[in-house]
Amino acid sequence: MHSHTYKKILFVNPRFPSSLWGFQGIAQLVGVRSGQAPLGLATVAAMTPPNIEVDLQDENCNPVPLDTDADVVAIGCWSVQYDRARELAAEFRRRGKLTVVGGPYPTLCPERFADGAFDVVFDGEVEITWPQFCRDLAAGSPRPIYKQVGNVDMRLSPVPRFDLLPKGDYLYYFVQTTRGCPFQCEFCDIIITDGRVPRLKSIPQVLTEIETIAALGGRYVSFSDANFIGNTKYAEQLLHALVEFGRANGFPLHFSAEMTINVAEKPRLLELLREANFTGIFVGIESPRIDSLVETKKRQNVHKPLIESVRKIQSHNLIITAGMIVGFDHDDVRIFQEQFDFLMDAGLPFTTCGVLTAIEKTPLYARLEKEGRLLPYDSASIRAHGADDLNFVPKLMTGEEAHRGYNWLIRALYKSENYGTRLVQALRQFRPRSGPGRRSPDQLDWRLLRVAANLIRYFLLTRSRVRRRFFLQTLWQIMRSEPSAEKLISALGYMIGHKHFHEYVTATHGDPEAVGRVSPFAEAPPVEDWWKGEFNKEYVKDLKKELYAGAKGLARVGRRLRGAVAVPEAFLTDKVGECLRHYLNELGVEVVPVATAALSRLRDQVDLLVMPILGSVRKGREELYQILQHLHERVHAEMDKLPKVVHFPLDEDHRGVFDGFVRIGLTFTRRIERLRQAYKKAVETVMFPSGQAATRSGLVKTS
Repeated sequence: MHSHTYKKILFVNPRFPSSLWGFQGIAQLVGVRSGQAPLGLATVAAMTPPNIEVDLQDENCNPVPLDTDADVVAIGCWSVQYDRARELAAEFRRRGKLTVVGGPYPTLCPERFADGAFDVVFDGEVEITWPQFCRDLAAGSPRPIYKQVGNVDMRLSPVPRFDLLPKGDYLYYFVQTTRGCPFQCEFCDIIITDGRVPRLKSIPQVLTEIETIAALGGRYVSFSDANFIGNTKYAEQLLHALVEFGRANGFPLHFSAEMTINVAEKPRLLELLREANFTGIFVGIESPRIDSLVETKKRQNVHKPLIESVRKIQSHNLIITAGMIVGFDHDDVRIFQEQFDFLMDAGLPFTTCGVLTAIEKTPLYARLEKEGRLLPYDSASIRAHGADDLNFVPKLMTGEEAHRGYNWLIRALYKSENYGTRLVQALRQFRPRSGPGRRSPDQLDWRLLRVAANLIRYFLLTRSRVRRRFFLQTLWQIMRSEPSAEKLISALGYMIGHKHFHEYVTATHGDPEAVGRVSPFAEAPPVEDWWKGEFNKEYVKDLKKELYAGAKGLARVGRRLRGAVAVPEAFLTDKVGECLRHYLNELGVEVVPVATAALSRLRDQVDLLVMPILGSVRKGREELYQILQHLHERVHAEMDKLPKVVHFPLDEDHRGVFDGFVRIGLTFTRRIERLRQAYKKAVETVMFPSGQAATRSGLVKTS
């Protein structure tokens, strides 16, 4: 080990990969560098003796200075940071630094850190072992492994060094009041690392941390406890203290926390959450299927109807962030539509929906290993929330079906229109605030003015009609009924969040705007019934909105219709593309075949460019997929030089394909009956040229 006098420790938070939780996409609008402050490192820094200088660098905010004057570099590590933590350790060791690692991943999987990539490894909580390490450091003999045996009394945990976190870098500060959760969800690793008996900080400890954050100018505090109400009596005492703190200081902070859905059965806690100025909570709902909840031992979610519990919570002016999972043993391909419908009905705008992953050491991992269903995977490579990290063989569907269904689900959830609908539904449940627990309104300062200017620039001064319509329509629907400053601030905050969610999903899974509201596995009716069933009263009502947006769209920019649509040449050889050609011909619209190289000449020749979307490679469509991927890149790069682009989903069910036809047709005619006839004739001509009857949808099968 190093023979050295150690005078300074640099704490390093490695870069996180992009995820739904990362909030990297909001920096442009709100001016922060990262969504969440690194609580663990700030806490360990506070345990360091005053004779050792400390510094903290967060790679999620700024590049980490490799040529530091620190003698020791202490690196925090979650599973998704593992590879980057090793890279940083190698760089610092090359420069003669003593490298230390600790955090959730070394605690869960210490065997991954036994190869000597770090000089010192901490396994477990460090309130006792870190001071011991510092004493060993002073003596010049640090040990290679520090392992905490048993759980730590949280009253030993100091007030974190929040002063090491540059002001304005973070959206949220974190405070931890308890460790451990009394429940035993099969897939969760919290009960493995933290135990099942909640351990508590004292109320004065927590208040000191809250006061410190407020004094530093923080505005948003999220309690990082796995279950804020794991000890109901303690939670009630803490909430009373937070109410008093708020009243005495003008409610300077907004709070959020993670808790179980049975908070809906605790009316006094709900009232206190509201009075204390909580604005949102994270709830692990996981699934609308009772069998799946029972399977994973999420029994606290089956006491009451889920929608009833959600409404009770929302009525206390709390927006729920929903943890949702697909891939349980009781899930078949219908689960994707069920998840979507539940989230839309419940009004849950932000959801960390993901595919079930068996995490090492959990009961789920042990069961699947015993059943021989685990697939080879590296836990350090998982993308976590908002990803399809399937590492086992599903029971009631294939792996390909799980990936395909999830790809549709996550894109459909973050499609602008659908997200806006859920946000409107959530805020409709809000009640006017009154009484002594009322929070003070945000002061109108230069920061809010700057955010407002950025919002206008991003959502209104844009070429994106989808983005502009999402912003204006969502705000109008929210504020037309019982408008309030609270609703407005909440709406703007969640629309800012949507910028990140939409960008992440687009980059990871594909364009959300290109999918319909029905999953790829929804049963299609006979093709002969399409034009009857689709043109029901509700659909015709929706069509009228599209008529205004589509038929009037080009007129708004002062252009006359040319009666021409550009369609990729490769798509016209596909059955669906051939059907589209006949459909447009029936409407008297010219079809202009186009190759990638000719894109730049289209603006003055056609009214629309049809952009087919294939989310995954399908048998028989490999070449088409490659061509469309290349074309999509060109279209994205030259969007401002092109005519209006209409996305046409090919991975969707019959309704998604049908919507593509309708949206294109609306540009050229307001007569619904004409659209119906053109569509019917095109399908019959291409799919059934001899006029025979159809029992199932050939168009859907080929798409």
